[in-house]
Amino acid sequence: MNSDERQIVKRKRGVVLSGPGQERLRGAIADLEAQQNSATPYSAEELSRITGVSPSTIRRLRAAKSGIDQRSLQQIFNALNLELSEGDFQWVDRTEAEIAAEELAKNPQTPTAYRYPDGPLQLASPLYIARSPIEELAFQEITQPGCVVRIKAPPQFGKSSLLLRIVHQAQQLGYATAAIDLQQVGDEILGDCERFLQWFCATLALKLGVEADPATAWNQLVGSQLSATLFVREQVLRSVNRPVLLAINDLGRVFEHPATAQGFLPLLRSWYEEAGHDDLWQHLRLVVTYSTDSYLPLDINYSPFNVGLPLALPEFTAAQVLELARVYGLDWGDREADQLLALMGGHPSLVHGAIYHLSRELLSLDELLQTASTAQGIYSGHLQKLLATVRSQPHLEEPLRSLVMSEETVFLEPLLAYQLEGTGLVKGSAEGWQISRELYRQYFQQTLFVE
Repeated sequence: MNSDERQIVKRKRGVVLSGPGQERLRGAIADLEAQQNSATPYSAEELSRITGVSPSTIRRLRAAKSGIDQRSLQQIFNALNLELSEGDFQWVDRTEAEIAAEELAKNPQTPTAYRYPDGPLQLASPLYIARSPIEELAFQEITQPGCVVRIKAPPQFGKSSLLLRIVHQAQQLGYATAAIDLQQVGDEILGDCERFLQWFCATLALKLGVEADPATAWNQLVGSQLSATLFVREQVLRSVNRPVLLAINDLGRVFEHPATAQGFLPLLRSWYEEAGHDDLWQHLRLVVTYSTDSYLPLDINYSPFNVGLPLALPEFTAAQVLELARVYGLDWGDREADQLLALMGGHPSLVHGAIYHLSRELLSLDELLQTASTAQGIYSGHLQKLLATVRSQPHLEEPLRSLVMSEETVFLEPLLAYQLEGTGLVKGSAEGWQISRELYRQYFQQTLFVE
């Protein structure tokens, strides 16, 4: 069996909406929203409850980039009192990954089968809670030549899980993809700009299967930045010769090394600008994740943080907390969701950890809330890491004391705000800065600032 035959075996037929089908479906949903939801758009989760089809299937149907099962489309149309005709859809191929994800959504795992929630959630995981319209906006933006998508959120907010899904979407579009995680590079490389640029170029080439060595292409006469630019354009983009999605996770690692930040970040900005007039650079789609950009010593004209599409991952809403609780088999109402939100403010990882423990009946909700900020609570490891971070930077203690003790917003110097926001301990607004969640306030009142 040759490679073409193997590829055929791995794919099955599915359907996507045609133009007329999309118009009919949108019209029916809009009518329902006007009649039953005060004209407020339905989320994928709400449409899932109305139609009985999984939220992931609803999102794929809306994106119109990958096929779904015809029976699912029939079910959606029936629920909206529409008659499905052949003119409403067209047949496409579906990958095994899409089929597996759909089957998993139809036949979910039992709650006790889920592993402890730590790290990115797999593509087919029913535990992934979408934060519409973030996913849809990202999926649409990566179809634009030369685009930049900037995903900002505190640590453990789901940036890596979203990045996995953006990379997967790009693969479904036929793009070449390269995911570079800066958590995998050591400080000895990050501390040397030229060495880092060579590492970055070599890693990019390896991820894309391009046989090219940046060391042989480096030219000391033109400098490391232009050498890197020429290598990416001539050796990588020209060789691949199709759209390339470059996903850089944890770009904040670069911020910790000013010389490297000054050399690398303007380079990303220049590649974006080159796409305005260069066909090869238009192949590049750049997606980056980071926790803070409150203090970056860069000229605004050279910063990559004021171009492209900015996406700030929001906290979980009460509806999303309840959705996750249902996945775990918990029969919750608004009271339970509100209690969690009052303590941890919709922090996805903290909410998920709580629901995981409660689903296993290891403790009651009251017990969890009462012990959450103590050494006996389920968050003790997380809180101890935050404490160690603050104690390793003593200059943060006094501003953090002000934040913990104040119910109002507080002014912070830009560098202090940048460092505290990067830990997830604070959040900013137009009025100033405040402690990000009640859990942190309680913990630091009990530990760091005990007289």
